[in-house]
Amino acid sequence: IKKLEKMQLWGIWDANTGKCTPSSSTQQEPQATRDNSEEDKRIQGVVQKRVGVYADKAAHPEFGKVLLLTSANAAYFPVYRTWECWASRHGLDWAVIANDDEAYRQLADRGIAVIGEKVSGMVGWGSAKLDHLGRNKYAVVLSIMRLSGVDVMFSDADNMFHRDPFAQGVSLGDLIRSQKYDYVYQEELQKRPDPSHVAPGDGGNTGFWYAAGSRK
Repeated sequence: IKKLEKMQLWGIWDANTGKCTPSSSTQQEPQATRDNSEEDKRIQGVVQKRVGVYADKAAHPEFGKVLLLTSANAAYFPVYRTWECWASRHGLDWAVIANDDEAYRQLADRGIAVIGEKVSGMVGWGSAKLDHLGRNKYAVVLSIMRLSGVDVMFSDADNMFHRDPFAQGVSLGDLIRSQKYDYVYQEELQKRPDPSHVAPGDGGNTGFWYAAGSRK
């Protein structure tokens, strides 16, 4: 949070009013799912509504088969709500992996129930629970691709979008737009690499990556 404050990215979510500043959003509580078939329908419904990266689907047809996805549990909601505010400012649309029941309840028609072990509370670096969170991401993404055949751009909620990452001329958006890559990832590095750096291809950071599910 201190890093986000330093970058002037924190504070856009007002916990007292429950709104982004200056905009706000309304939510409806989801119906609880009871079995795998119902959850599959839920996933397909969320994907159908949120796929396209932008809220204005007609304006960016090149992203028509790309789903922007993040994740959160209830304890992490102040961070997620801040992410939500920045994403909304750029006109983005997205779905959210709900890592616990309370997050699922609050996420309304953006939420996808976790596939795997539910994780509640704040999870610090080095905790074994981070392994569960990592597996949960991949399990949900694989289900999304299997059921809906879309591409997925996953971002942890502490990756704040100060600018539109999918805009023309921005590397991430241009890489996805080119349709040349099945997998785009960010390495786990402590600082910006030298221009001559060659990625080892070890899979990269699980908190920010793109995988193509629409091309066989």
